[in-house]
Amino acid sequence: MKRIVVSVLVVMMVLMASSALWAGGQGEEGEDQLHIGVAAARFDDKWMSYMHEGFENAAEELGVRLTMVDGKGDPALQQSQVDTFITQGVDAIVIVAVQIQTLEPILDQTEAAGIPVVAVNRRPDEPVLSRLATYVGSDEEFAGRVQGEAIAEMLGGEGDVVIIHGMPGHPAEQGRTAGNKEIFEQYPGINVVQEGTSEWQRAKALELMENWIQAGFNIDAVVGNNDESAIGAAMALEQVGMLDQVYIAGVDATPDALQFMKEGKIDVTVFQDAYGQGFAGLEAAIKAARGEDLPKITDVPYQPVTPDKVDEFLALWGVE
Repeated sequence: MKRIVVSVLVVMMVLMASSALWAGGQGEEGEDQLHIGVAAARFDDKWMSYMHEGFENAAEELGVRLTMVDGKGDPALQQSQVDTFITQGVDAIVIVAVQIQTLEPILDQTEAAGIPVVAVNRRPDEPVLSRLATYVGSDEEFAGRVQGEAIAEMLGGEGDVVIIHGMPGHPAEQGRTAGNKEIFEQYPGINVVQEGTSEWQRAKALELMENWIQAGFNIDAVVGNNDESAIGAAMALEQVGMLDQVYIAGVDATPDALQFMKEGKIDVTVFQDAYGQGFAGLEAAIKAARGEDLPKITDVPYQPVTPDKVDEFLALWGVE
């Protein structure tokens, strides 16, 4: 049986799914109620649904009107939705960009209209970053370093590692992988023998892992850019009786991953607070609409997971 060495923390979140949501309450002391538009990347992503719940609950708690729309993973559709927000004269826009490169032309329009923009979860580079009211998200390289340190400790500083990437070019894919490699470079005995992409998907990670197994690569550990990648790898290894021979790391601490960890099939994950990012993003948009100063980056910290607390955190998700 594998040693489980690293730590995990998860918070309560609830699944939400709909194409447009409105929430809000009375403005403070009779003030006109602020109207915040949220341009979500997509509604059919399970992890992001927890972020959407954070947007909605923040709007209800802080007393603003919220209109949230589904970009359906289509940058052209998201652009048209932002155009609609501008026409409606919303007080601020929160965007989870379908593609980071679309933020620059969007900001050209919103700046001309005098509407502040808060980006959440997908961080742009400069000079776009400085044009935002703030960016709300988590340090992707930190998550990768947590994974790398855990795997290095489990391996005793020696072994062959494979990395399963998320969507190529996505900031999380780049940052988490960079964090992994920063740590592994500190251990001459650790070799990254294969890398491939699952595009964040369990089924593609399973297929990728099957191919590596069939090719005969020696694999002592798998590092997935997200939990779905880690789960897919675990399933492939379990099919051939190799699961107990390989350490597995993921990111997000989803309920599925926590269950796999409880069963000894995943060894470490890192909690990314989707709900917290949503709540903080909406809160930042309200402050921006009111003309308050905001930091360039609003960090929602990643938190490592401890297997001995899996039951506690599964309960927070409503899973017994």
